[in-house]
Amino acid sequence: MLAELAVKNFALIEELSLSFGPGFNALTGETGAGKSIIVGAINLILGGRASSDLIRQGADEAEVQSLFLPPSAEGFQGRLEDLGLAGAGEVLIRRVLSRTGRNRVYINGAPATLAQLASLGRDLVAVSGQHEHQQLLDPDRQLLFLDQFGGLEDMRSQMSRAHEEMTGLMIRAGALESRIREAREKTDLFEFQVQEIRAANLTPGEDLDLESERRLARNAEKIFSLVKQGFDRLYGEAGAVIEILDAVRADLERAAGLDERLNQTAAQVREAFHQLDDAAHVLRDHLDRLIFDPARLEEIEDRLAQINRLKRKYGPALEDVLGFGRKAAGHLEHLGDMEEDLARLGTEVEAARQRTRDLAGELSARRRAAAVEMSAAMARELGSLGMPRLEFDLRFEPVPEGAEPGPSGYDEVEYLISPNPGEALMPLARIASGGELSRSTLGLKCLLAGQDMVQTMIFDEVDAGIGGAVAEVVGRKLKELSGWHQVMCITHLPQIAAFAGHHHLVYKEVRGRRTVTDIRPLSKEEKVQEIARMLSGAEPTAKTRAAAREMIARADD
Repeated sequence: MLAELAVKNFALIEELSLSFGPGFNALTGETGAGKSIIVGAINLILGGRASSDLIRQGADEAEVQSLFLPPSAEGFQGRLEDLGLAGAGEVLIRRVLSRTGRNRVYINGAPATLAQLASLGRDLVAVSGQHEHQQLLDPDRQLLFLDQFGGLEDMRSQMSRAHEEMTGLMIRAGALESRIREAREKTDLFEFQVQEIRAANLTPGEDLDLESERRLARNAEKIFSLVKQGFDRLYGEAGAVIEILDAVRADLERAAGLDERLNQTAAQVREAFHQLDDAAHVLRDHLDRLIFDPARLEEIEDRLAQINRLKRKYGPALEDVLGFGRKAAGHLEHLGDMEEDLARLGTEVEAARQRTRDLAGELSARRRAAAVEMSAAMARELGSLGMPRLEFDLRFEPVPEGAEPGPSGYDEVEYLISPNPGEALMPLARIASGGELSRSTLGLKCLLAGQDMVQTMIFDEVDAGIGGAVAEVVGRKLKELSGWHQVMCITHLPQIAAFAGHHHLVYKEVRGRRTVTDIRPLSKEEKVQEIARMLSGAEPTAKTRAAAREMIARADD
């Protein structure tokens, strides 16, 4: 519950600090005293929109602090951890507005984001004002309220998860179908490319070997002529180098026999003779192997032309061509794998769709049963709130044949009312007045009391369009609701304020030539005085004070 609130330099508030108690808290005051400012300050600590215009004139910053005491410290600890926040046992929120635009949020003393504050705020307080009344007209909210009344929230969550799972599978299947469609469009091309590359029967490095062979084949005649000329000069003709060198060798060997100093030179010449003789034999063997074959050269040229054509298409290198062929073949194999995956995924989609349909059908049946009970219960609640002849019903929109369920199932509902006997039931959104909407909201909250996890409920404008005996009933309803939640109500009606266990007065006064809004708790006698003022609209008299005491006593019964 909201235990403490401190506000500084916010709108007309200079500085105030007050405590709220459990049960029913009423905030009253004369028109224009600033009751809406208090609600605005609370909205700020719940993550509401902030503006530098809210900062009190003459101040650089405005600050709002609040202390919440969760009903279960252990249970709320998990919620704080989910939001990445620290703390246990209590929640201290501090929000600072600055004219420089550097607004700050602190939760349990640590800096926090506005998103964290807004998410946490939804768990702490529900503010029921004009906006909340309008939510009652939203078909999605109407369906949610029905599920809350019928205790179907777990099943609704199951429905949402089942729909999310089905949708996820359908998205995956759709994406896979798209990829398969694209792959199929390229299948003919891939098959042609794979066939073309395979038909060429390529081997790694083949183009380099062929280019080397072509170079030899193109120059075979010239090579033969040069090698033949070299062989003849070394060995094959009269006066050849080897013949002359052999004679030199013989002369030097004889000379070395006479002069030992020539032994090394003779050996060198002898070694040169043997090396050149070996070279001559190599050249002769090479001449025997040299073949000039124009047909083979043509084959080489044709093969290289084929390889180069493939390299231009899939290259630039032969290894790239072979890699492209493997990749294209892989695409064809992957297409087969994807088609198998799609078949399996299609089975999963159908199973998920059937689970979703079954769950939606069961949820729909339970909703219709709950709607009968809710219609009667709402009629009773609204009857006790001054609309005794009102009829209330829920209309389910027909489900088109073959329709698929959404995240909330098949159903769309609309709340119908007939305020007066003999009138047809019409949508609440079309005929409800402001007073009827505020009472409908209160009646609904009473129906859902205890199911809503929010500990604090703030009612602003709950007294719109009502008075007299109906106001007393509304007050009693708020007191009843305060048995489940901390209730804070901003009201102009004494019949409602009389039921409050804690009464706070919002007032405006001039301090040091500046107007300020403040709030203070009232004692029992001060509460009598305020109720009397609300009854008479003027300075209370003994008679109005007596009437106020009687009203409070009746409320306490």
